[in-house]
Amino acid sequence: MSQNQLSIVILTKNGGPLFKEVLAGLFACEGIAEAEVLIIDSGSTDATLEYAKSYPQIRIHVISPVEFGHGKTRNLGARMTSGTTIVFLVQDATPATPDSLQRLTAPIVKENFAGSFGRQLPRPWTNRIEQVFLEYTYPDRREVRARTEQQKLGIKSIFFSNVCSAIRRDVWEQIPFDESLIMSEDQLWAKQVLLAGHQILYEPAAMVFHSHNYRLKDVFKRNFDSGVSLVGIAHDTFAGMASYELRYLAYAAKQLGWLSVPYLLVYEATRATAFAAGQRAHLLPRWARRMLSLHKYHWNDSQALVSR
Repeated sequence: MSQNQLSIVILTKNGGPLFKEVLAGLFACEGIAEAEVLIIDSGSTDATLEYAKSYPQIRIHVISPVEFGHGKTRNLGARMTSGTTIVFLVQDATPATPDSLQRLTAPIVKENFAGSFGRQLPRPWTNRIEQVFLEYTYPDRREVRARTEQQKLGIKSIFFSNVCSAIRRDVWEQIPFDESLIMSEDQLWAKQVLLAGHQILYEPAAMVFHSHNYRLKDVFKRNFDSGVSLVGIAHDTFAGMASYELRYLAYAAKQLGWLSVPYLLVYEATRATAFAAGQRAHLLPRWARRMLSLHKYHWNDSQALVSR
């Protein structure tokens, strides 16, 4: 794939030493020498930009923190690049194998998928609950997303992650990322793409190391924002959501052992409560939304959307 075919866009802000590892992993990938690489930084005060400047191939664009938005900044990155395939990475996702980049982009080039996204592996220091969650969410099997007639698109159907993704530029030009969402711009994009008749691929052979050790407070805030974003987007029945949750709990309990069940139940109750609260954020005053949200900047705009 030549330079005018592949563009890589990475969003950064205070990536820390881990970002140095991410760049080393990316530049160890096959085909990287021919790629266009753009970093959009929204106000780093650490060594993030120094790490980036050590690679002459990287082009850096700096924006003000107030200009950042998950959909908005990714659209900017797409506009500032020219490749027919656009890869999106985050600053803490390290390609796991030298062929990760090619595995991610080949389905776009050779199989005409509108988008593909890769498998997220836990880092060695990740706690077991997060490890099990990633194992369940990102299995070792290829999955094609396509809409059938009369199908209601639920969370599982539209799941797509810009942590490690590739999309066709011509599809993005027709369907850019929604800039009004607090997060989950990738999942709304996937829904719109499926409704337009395209297909999306989950490619587990395209692997990155990407994981977090979330505290319960962090779990709540992230899932509150997720609930806000997915109002009116994912069409899941209560029974369908409950069934999925029960299957996950059974899987997680088996992997973790029954002694872990009490904390697991607290963890999942926190996640479910936060998501439900986010779905009803339009009933809350703006100060409460800011308090419950991970992305507090979103609520600085008095016109910020809380429902769709």
